[in-house]
Amino acid sequence: MQHRFITTVLGTLKPNLLQSLAQVSREIGASWETSKVIKLDGQFVAMMRVMIDVDKEAALKQALEQQFSQLTFVYAEYDHEAKHLSPECKLTLDCNDRSGLTHDMNQILADLEVSVDHQECYRVQVTSLGKTVYSAKLTLRLPENVTIALLISQLETLSDNIRIEVN
Repeated sequence: MQHRFITTVLGTLKPNLLQSLAQVSREIGASWETSKVIKLDGQFVAMMRVMIDVDKEAALKQALEQQFSQLTFVYAEYDHEAKHLSPECKLTLDCNDRSGLTHDMNQILADLEVSVDHQECYRVQVTSLGKTVYSAKLTLRLPENVTIALLISQLETLSDNIRIEVN
């Protein structure tokens, strides 16, 4: 019998590390059905949906933790009851920066129960304007009861000078 679970692994990125993790997984009989990797300043976080025979799961977790003791592993059950979400929606949000902007944006998304597939936020000093500009690139999935117009109207409350582009 096959079992699916989510593995999150984080630590310092080294050459061929992800390939090594995948190789150990394959050798024990696991497959990564899907994965996402984020790299930032020499660190990384990876999430994988893993499928493996139930009787090999403990051996896989033990092998990963022993062979990659410098990494942190977290395991979670795979929730296969999918919410009814829209196809992916990509947004770019640009405005003047202010303290708490990312927090406020994430609160709006959480309040609307929007699923965030990908989020990148940047702050850039524009010396010619004498300001810091905030930019966020988002890949979202909206619940059935939330329209793109509603989402944009809520996000527009973040700043007087905001530009939101739907890609």
